Amino acid sequence: MDSTRVASALRIGAALGSAADVEWAEVFAALRMAVPEMCAVQVTAWDPVARRFLVLAEDGYQRAISRELAHELPRTRWGGQLFDSPVPLLMDDMPHNFRDSPHYQEQLRPAGLEDGLSAALKPDGRRVAGVLHLNAPVRSAFGEQAREFVAAVGQALARRVDPLRHPALDAWFGPEWTASWVLPAPAPVTGRTPSPIAHDPGLRALAGRFAALGIRTVPFLWPGADGWLRVRLLRAGDGPRGGVIAACTPFDNAPGLTARELDVATGLVAGLSNQAMAEALVVSRRTVETYVERLLTKLDCRSRGEAAGLASRAGYVRPSLDGPADLARLTRGADRSWV
Repeated sequence: MDSTRVASALRIGAALGSAADVEWAEVFAALRMAVPEMCAVQVTAWDPVARRFLVLAEDGYQRAISRELAHELPRTRWGGQLFDSPVPLLMDDMPHNFRDSPHYQEQLRPAGLEDGLSAALKPDGRRVAGVLHLNAPVRSAFGEQAREFVAAVGQALARRVDPLRHPALDAWFGPEWTASWVLPAPAPVTGRTPSPIAHDPGLRALAGRFAALGIRTVPFLWPGADGWLRVRLLRAGDGPRGGVIAACTPFDNAPGLTARELDVATGLVAGLSNQAMAEALVVSRRTVETYVERLLTKLDCRSRGEAAGLASRAGYVRPSLDGPADLARLTRGADRSWV
């Protein structure tokens, strides 16, 4: 790979980054620097829930051509050949002559697109996460060097276009955390063991309430098959696919909190008085005062406000769909961005 293509690859890597947003204009500019014959480019991602390819970014295509590339071409035998190929394919590589296809004759050729280079983006070498299409206005515009360059940057692109991946998870959560998409439908998060509560209807209902609040994340406790789980809901709306992810791990309960003390911690975060908590828990006010004293000791806090802040940040709360432990009460004043 010559110095120009090395510089282009580095530029693409920087533009892809590790956060949710990709600087696609920079990616395309670097592609043009490495493959100057290119006049049009499109990147799509496969969403297994919607079962269709989503156009993430493109430049230089007419709308009809773009739709054909993203939605119709993958269903043809030429699309199947591309997905089965271990390397990017040039237009003239197709055993079944692509230039005889309706897509070329009715779409590409009338638009003046005479050559093409496409790559199936496979993050693990097998599963197709998306497709990269390049077209040029003259025949034989792309050669082996262009193919090698696209293959070299294809792995980085594959990791970034996968709609079921969420970059922030790797940055903020260790390998002990499982994770799944719970909205719009239960689905695995690429690179993570699926969450054991992804199909829990109560959790999915809570995720719906969370999504409507507009905050980015909230921690809490949720019952699992083998005990309490630490859960953090994440609203993912900036990447290829929007929705809510539930990340969870077993609750080690380092402070040694009892179930009643967790109820009281939840009440403190919700802003309830001792009398209101007593009525909600059907106990005496004096009993609640005792729980509060024990909670302050276990959390090493000097005041109710300090304990409420710590419990909120650590997720020592047990939310419900309504009542005093409703998410709207538990997240009042919450930071709308990542912690």
